[in-house]
Amino acid sequence: MLWGQSVQQLDSPMGLSPNFGLIARIDNPLESSLPVAARQAHAPPSFHAEATTGGAESPEGQEGVSSQLPEDLPDVEDEFSEDELKEMLFGEEAIQEESQPVEELPESKKWIPSFSYKLGFGYSDNPMYGPYVREESGYLEMESELFVLRQGSSNALTYLYLFGDGKWFDGLPEYDLTGILMAQAEHTYVTDDSANSFGLRLRHTYYDQAFDFSDLGLPYSMQVQSNKSEVIPHLSHRFSEKITAKIEVSAGSERFDDPSENNSDQQIRVALDWQATEKLNVEAKVSGRAVDYKGRERRDADGALLPDGKLETEKLGLALAMEREFSSPWLNEIGINLKVDKLEDNAGGYYDYERLGASLSYSAKWEKWLLEVDLGWNQFRYDQRTLSSGERFERQGFTNQLMLTRVINENWNAYLKWNREEDQSNSRDYEYFSNFYSIGISWDQ
Repeated sequence: MLWGQSVQQLDSPMGLSPNFGLIARIDNPLESSLPVAARQAHAPPSFHAEATTGGAESPEGQEGVSSQLPEDLPDVEDEFSEDELKEMLFGEEAIQEESQPVEELPESKKWIPSFSYKLGFGYSDNPMYGPYVREESGYLEMESELFVLRQGSSNALTYLYLFGDGKWFDGLPEYDLTGILMAQAEHTYVTDDSANSFGLRLRHTYYDQAFDFSDLGLPYSMQVQSNKSEVIPHLSHRFSEKITAKIEVSAGSERFDDPSENNSDQQIRVALDWQATEKLNVEAKVSGRAVDYKGRERRDADGALLPDGKLETEKLGLALAMEREFSSPWLNEIGINLKVDKLEDNAGGYYDYERLGASLSYSAKWEKWLLEVDLGWNQFRYDQRTLSSGERFERQGFTNQLMLTRVINENWNAYLKWNREEDQSNSRDYEYFSNFYSIGISWDQ
């Protein structure tokens, strides 16, 4: 897939962080079935994009393969905003109609399912993101979502969400299938006055992606596979109709096919959401994460392995997100995200970096057409790590996605999509670009 940054994107596509924060109390549940979960969803962003702009490190000989892996494989919590997720789960029309009078729920509780499927084919000029060796390939892409909501109580929300996204490559026989599978379940309780909510989210993510490690000095590639399980309690408090505070903590354990990359992590995210106007939303977020690697060895600032101890990292992040809707079909919605991260390790600073990031999303919507454009930029500056020339290591990444969707009928859509990822660096080992072009159809019910 992968994910041409397109997991763009399950911090959740990879986004998919359902209900991070307050979940509106369902006082007037809809009588009819919910619209399909993914009808308005963006295509999941590329996990690789986060991986290649995260903490990938240059190996020193064969033993360095594991250190080439990202500091952390992309998280799924940040791929979708809360508003995007609500639209995915309940549909735009359901959100707009929520306040309208409807019949009361029957006494018996029931489960309401929603399902979508996407099938397409495409071509990539560098699906393994190789800096030196570029292997092109055609591919078949598949994506499916299943969302089941338990309807019955106006004070509680219970759901099960399953997501799968993958690509089958025709020109890479050894690494022909890549993708992600995610299962998530949540139960959240909302107080009678709708001022507070608290709940528990459980998530398991399976990740499978092939990468090129040509910087070892030979055309070497490998498949990166991982399983990550997370427990995420969360709560929120609504100060007013426009301001809501949210907090969530998480504990996760990740297991790789390469045991040296196994790790556990703890995270905390605090956010303040401000609905400034009916069409303008602003959210500020502070996050912290600590990762304890079970086998990855520590390194000095020059990349040399240290004799004892295992790697530990801590990361602090600040983010600001703004979304503005417009009435013009040519300017349906604009989103701006700004982010600052700082990572430190417990060794010689080989992994330490500061990151500045920005993204811009734009959409235009006509009667049967939807145009979505997403642009991203990340600048990394390493505090201690230097190149053989003595220059301090730097790199930056660029991502973009363009997707055009055409409504065929109530259940069917056709789409045309282009994703591009590019890394630039003062080290040739970290320079690459990759394009993904695809066309397909989607169905939802």
